[in-house]
Amino acid sequence: FMDNNNYLSSAIVTFPSEGDYKLWSEKFALFNTDKAKAFLKQSGQVNVSCVRITDENIVKVMIFWEYEDEEAFMQCQKLWSKWGDIAQEFVSKIVFNRGTKFYSW
Repeated sequence: FMDNNNYLSSAIVTFPSEGDYKLWSEKFALFNTDKAKAFLKQSGQVNVSCVRITDENIVKVMIFWEYEDEEAFMQCQKLWSKWGDIAQEFVSKIVFNRGTKFYSW
């Protein structure tokens, strides 16, 4: 495996309740249909991962999107930007970070 300089986008999503988290996770799975995944992969998205943060008091999720490069990120935003169309029945706060990977093993 060679080191690469993939473009990454990450987010921390905070939910006020388990119910909001449950609605979000169901919608996230629904949004990522086979057709959507095929488009994203063809457009240069390498993967997406969601991690439930271990915290007894706050419901939080880390999301990592990995792309071949920044151009692939821009191409995939054509689909990801539509997330808001179905993501309206839950409450959450989201903070994004983006950048180019410079080291991994």
